[in-house]
Amino acid sequence: MQSETAGFFNRQTLFLVFFGLIYFSLSLPAGYAGFNIDASWHESLVMAIDKGFVFGHDFIFNYGPLGYLNTGLLPRSVPIWVLVSAEVFTLLNYLIIIKFCFQKAGKNWWIVAVSSLLIFMPWGFISDTSFTFFYFFLFWLLYALRTRNSAALLLAVLISVLIFYIKVNLSIIVYGLFGASLVYFGLIKAFTLRTLIVCWVAQILLTYALSFILHVDIPAYLEASLKIIDAYQDAMAAMLLTTKELLSLLFFEALIVVVVLAFVFKSFRSIFQKNFEGVYLYLLIALAWFLGFKQAHTAVGAYNIFGFFLLMPPLAALIYLFAENSYKIWAGRMFVAVLCLQLLATQLIRFYIGEKTLKGYLLTYPPTSISQKISEKGFSGKDLVEILEQKNPINYLKRLVSYEYDDNFKNSPVQLPNDLMAKVGKASIDIVPHQISHIYFNQLNYNPRPIIQSYQANSDWLMKKNGEKYLSKTAPEFVLFRTEAFREQNPFWVETDLSEALLRNYALTDTTVIQQDTFYLFQKNKVLKGLVYSDLSSIKFKLNEDISLPKSASPIRFSAKINYSTKGKLARLFFQPPYLYCLVTYENGRQENFRVIDKILRGGVFINQKVTTQAEACNFFLNKGVDNQRVTKIRFWAKYTSGFEEGFEGTFKELKITN
Repeated sequence: MQSETAGFFNRQTLFLVFFGLIYFSLSLPAGYAGFNIDASWHESLVMAIDKGFVFGHDFIFNYGPLGYLNTGLLPRSVPIWVLVSAEVFTLLNYLIIIKFCFQKAGKNWWIVAVSSLLIFMPWGFISDTSFTFFYFFLFWLLYALRTRNSAALLLAVLISVLIFYIKVNLSIIVYGLFGASLVYFGLIKAFTLRTLIVCWVAQILLTYALSFILHVDIPAYLEASLKIIDAYQDAMAAMLLTTKELLSLLFFEALIVVVVLAFVFKSFRSIFQKNFEGVYLYLLIALAWFLGFKQAHTAVGAYNIFGFFLLMPPLAALIYLFAENSYKIWAGRMFVAVLCLQLLATQLIRFYIGEKTLKGYLLTYPPTSISQKISEKGFSGKDLVEILEQKNPINYLKRLVSYEYDDNFKNSPVQLPNDLMAKVGKASIDIVPHQISHIYFNQLNYNPRPIIQSYQANSDWLMKKNGEKYLSKTAPEFVLFRTEAFREQNPFWVETDLSEALLRNYALTDTTVIQQDTFYLFQKNKVLKGLVYSDLSSIKFKLNEDISLPKSASPIRFSAKINYSTKGKLARLFFQPPYLYCLVTYENGRQENFRVIDKILRGGVFINQKVTTQAEACNFFLNKGVDNQRVTKIRFWAKYTSGFEEGFEGTFKELKITN
């Protein structure tokens, strides 16, 4: 019988060609602008790139100047071939990994082929491009160690730099890991010292060179990223699943860990052989698992955990590839077991997404537009034809040929009122809290605060950056403002420095309605007003203890340091931080609970007035809130009080604006 690998057009090669066709069938070379909270930052990113904003100063976010490789929304100034090149590079990495798995599997290569399709379809490999590149980075490090191939190290350098400019917070870990790997490779003499120095210098020089092209201030870029990382868990943690749903998915996660650990114990002796290469392998796998777990379990929702499960079989594939060959059969069994558990878990997630009905479950498979039509009108043969028409490589080529940036503005989902457009004209404008799509689709002169969406200005440092922008010479001429709550938080206990800057440097001049939402229009003053803060009192308090507020006709800014206990810090590291709440009592006796972000509270919030509606916000900015309901007392509490230290300190300061 002829060998499976004999000749170029063998079954394995034909499968790789088929896989390539599937890859291009499930994607498009570029997307168009959308209209939701995530689409808003996609659009903010491309406007920042086109305007030449400096990342780290003018623009501070999780994603960097190559973030469009993740979103698929191209800036006007970037040709489509850049995105296509990244997608081809991604496909080549897929094919190389599959090919190596073929070689390892021998006559059982067909299991690898079927598994690769099961992993990849129907939603793609790993949803986040930066994490996909991180996976490739791990592969090339392990391949370099196994083969002593310096070209693999250079590929790891290239991928690490791409990650740096796609998603900076992940790149900090990648650069640290690369440096530690070079030290390890040097200690075991896997490469010459000259090779290791060349790779390290290449990473530094490439990073530095691209910073000029991509408009990145590297020190500021890194500092801002560290601030975002530090505050992200506290503000963005959310539980979007029921306890039963979460426990069922954690059960599958635990089973996968048990399966992998069983293989680790089975091959335990081999781990410490060959200069501890097995230890290095499992440290990389454990790190990737932990990062994937943290990413999925910050906002614990169906889609996030789905992505985590998608990562599990590829990580198991790395163990299969680079574990000792004498354990190949057991490694293969481990991989198949992990894949089966992933498939079971992801079907359960689809069931949850589909509102726990069979129909809803089945509707998670077709493209969204077709699913909506089937949901409304029922399934017909035409729907299957339409799916095939959408999911084929010809569509990729059609988009490649027909793509025009200006098509983003055809059939705009939002049109601003004519009087507002006439008033703003070509003047610079920002929007609060996050509806950047309004500016993008109406092609206004975007001049944002550095932290572009208020829900991410979730620490004292980040809030201060936004306030400084609105007080600076580069402040936008106009600001569209709306009061809107985010994840149980008081809608006015965010962006305190920005609100203060609006009081000092802007005047509320108009009201407008955009798609049934009321926005206030602020216009910059010609003269900056003065500010005087007066200390009212300092307090020491505990959780579940009433705090009476000082009386004042002026706004009072309350700041406090509420720290996690050791138990709370561990919970924050390995899962989620304990949630902190504040019970607010108004002068009319009414009470409300709000979730409080500890790092925002350190910067301070305007505490003594009720500002939770548009009307109350209007009153605050027009007459310092003299007619708003007063807050008489507050009480901080938590469901898990052991997650916090026992005693805290707080300060009340009275704010007065002077002309």
